[in-house]
Amino acid sequence: MKYYAIINDVQRGPFNLDELSDAGVRPSTYVWCKGMQDWEKAEDVADICRMFRIRISNLMHPSWEEAPVKEKPDSEAGTENPNTPSRFDRYLNDSQERLPSPEEIADNETVNTPPNALLIPAILVTVFCFPPTGALAIYHALAARKSAKADDNKSVKEHTRSAKMFTGISLFLGFIVYSFLYRRFV
Repeated sequence: MKYYAIINDVQRGPFNLDELSDAGVRPSTYVWCKGMQDWEKAEDVADICRMFRIRISNLMHPSWEEAPVKEKPDSEAGTENPNTPSRFDRYLNDSQERLPSPEEIADNETVNTPPNALLIPAILVTVFCFPPTGALAIYHALAARKSAKADDNKSVKEHTRSAKMFTGISLFLGFIVYSFLYRRFV
């Protein structure tokens, strides 16, 4: 995959993944490649993050790449369970660690807004702005609370998003209705 980067306020590229750090790309550098909707910081792109992590690991531990595997003497050969990982296995296999997909992150991500905080704004926009969509905001706020008690994180996220959306729609429609009424009667 070919990446473009904004380096010193100039678009440069295309670069292969392994050429990025030599080209001057840092974690705060904006990058883009085919398939991305917009420019993103390099630290937010999973492939580039993985490349930087591997590169740093190799710089910190150069002997791991070159060190030959030592076999145990025959006296120690049968004393350890071969299925038991050694304490160094996590370092040796770190570069092969699979990063979660965006969908897996989205499913496991915690909700930023607690469901209890959504009910009061939903009630306020129902009373003061636009009752039909405000009622939907209240419904979704209550459903988010119920899902949070049941530890259904995916459902909490969906209902929280819907409650925020209907709260915003109610607020917007309320402004339109009140401004129309104000112009009509004043």
